[in-house]
Amino acid sequence: MQPRHDAQRAPPCPTGKAGESAAALTRRGMLAALAAWQGLPAAAQQSPPARPLTLVVPYAAGGPLDRTARPLADACTARLGAIHILNVPGDGGAKGSGLVAQATAQDRLLLMGTAATHAVLPWLQPQLGYDPQRDFQPLVLVARMPHVLVMRSDLARQWRIRTPSDLQRFLARPRQPVRYASGGVGSSGHLSGEMYQMLTRLTLQHLPFGGSQPALSALLDGSAELLFDSLPSALPHIRAGRLQAIAVTTLERVPQLPEVPPLNDTVHGFNLTNWFGLFAPAAWPAELAQRHAAVFSQAMRHPPLQEMLAAMGVLPDNLQLQEFSRFLRSEHSKYGLLVQAARIRQL
Repeated sequence: MQPRHDAQRAPPCPTGKAGESAAALTRRGMLAALAAWQGLPAAAQQSPPARPLTLVVPYAAGGPLDRTARPLADACTARLGAIHILNVPGDGGAKGSGLVAQATAQDRLLLMGTAATHAVLPWLQPQLGYDPQRDFQPLVLVARMPHVLVMRSDLARQWRIRTPSDLQRFLARPRQPVRYASGGVGSSGHLSGEMYQMLTRLTLQHLPFGGSQPALSALLDGSAELLFDSLPSALPHIRAGRLQAIAVTTLERVPQLPEVPPLNDTVHGFNLTNWFGLFAPAAWPAELAQRHAAVFSQAMRHPPLQEMLAAMGVLPDNLQLQEFSRFLRSEHSKYGLLVQAARIRQL
């Protein structure tokens, strides 16, 4: 099920004095505003070398994606010049991604995309407005962000659950379904719960909330019993003893929680993590894309940057170009099968 990219391309609508569609005028306005934000005159839009590179983060400032993008950009300024970070939140990441999808090489825009923007949303929003494989050139897979299956520590002691096997035995007993919270329909926490139920054939009750923080609050206040939370979000509560970590969602153990087993050890086939990657618009020349991929990849190998990301609960990665493209195709197919098999309604 491929998203209908052309469905959002300017249908018949009011035109400007040059005969352009309203959609084209809107895009021009956004790019002109971007140039003004960068402190450049409108005429500078025709002079690519004078315009600094802008890295679009399609979510609000302060989150794990934003906190990954900023030190990475700083590490590349010596070779690429100043790199501005532009947060364009909205539509689950689709707004900022769509802006970069339509950009030209002269616009000097890159995207910090995610599993959501490039592997999940295309299956949930048929009218997404961009094609994640056709409209972008994957440059570098920057990092993966593990998730961890957690429950309140006091409840884990009461129910005698410490391991994935303990949880499966508990869920197999006849009872009302245990509730798991998520940040919303189609979120990584929701998809993790669906994958868990499909692979174990055990039943959970999904409680969607309007974001990851409300879902975590629901777990802590007893409104839900389980949560697949991102490692950066859950780690402080695990270390403080409020949450019991049952398993991580990666195939291997993670350095931040070396004693916690992968869920795949007992639920074979379970492998689901969020990831961040750099994308250029499809309009970029291949040579330009390759040059930028090499610079960002070299920056990712710097120990200080890797240590900073690891401290956040993010695992640095470094797949480039064709390898990243193959990874992206695999992720796109995996999430498509999961969304269809779980019959997750379209957004």
